Amino acid sequence: MCSGQTRSGRLPALTKTDLEGGIGSIYSTAAGRRIRSAIAFADPASASAGESWSRALIHVAGFESPVLQHRFSDSAGVVGYTDFYWKESRVVGEFDGEEKYLKPEFLKGQTASQAVVAEKQRENRIRALGINVVRWDWADLKSGRLEDKLAAAGVGRRRTRSAVFDAQIRR
Repeated sequence: MCSGQTRSGRLPALTKTDLEGGIGSIYSTAAGRRIRSAIAFADPASASAGESWSRALIHVAGFESPVLQHRFSDSAGVVGYTDFYWKESRVVGEFDGEEKYLKPEFLKGQTASQAVVAEKQRENRIRALGINVVRWDWADLKSGRLEDKLAAAGVGRRRTRSAVFDAQIRR
């Protein structure tokens, strides 16, 4: 086991304070500001890489910040937690990676078809609460369709999208 690793073989989690402490004096003031901004934006409630990438695109596109892992309940009890929720817009966003329909640790004893049906029932219960549900996947993140999907679903914006970012991706 390498120095600093836990018994599981993983490196220990770092706090935001730990990360900021590692900036030191090796970076320029401007680079330090950018690093601190990225650290401040990080949120452990993003449950996957796809959710984290989604959050970054949502931010750059100027949409309102969503609530992460919001709990929904109805008269039958807890419906579940959603990846993203925009309360003002009454929109839920769900990032779908294939893993949750293929890997045993996510299926929890269900077949893939049972997992899909259960997810559809969960979505129907959320819609019955008067909430719009929009879904996206890796292809939507890569193609830029996420912004179009969220706009079509009625997610509010706090500002227009980042012109600086647009200029960088056109290069």
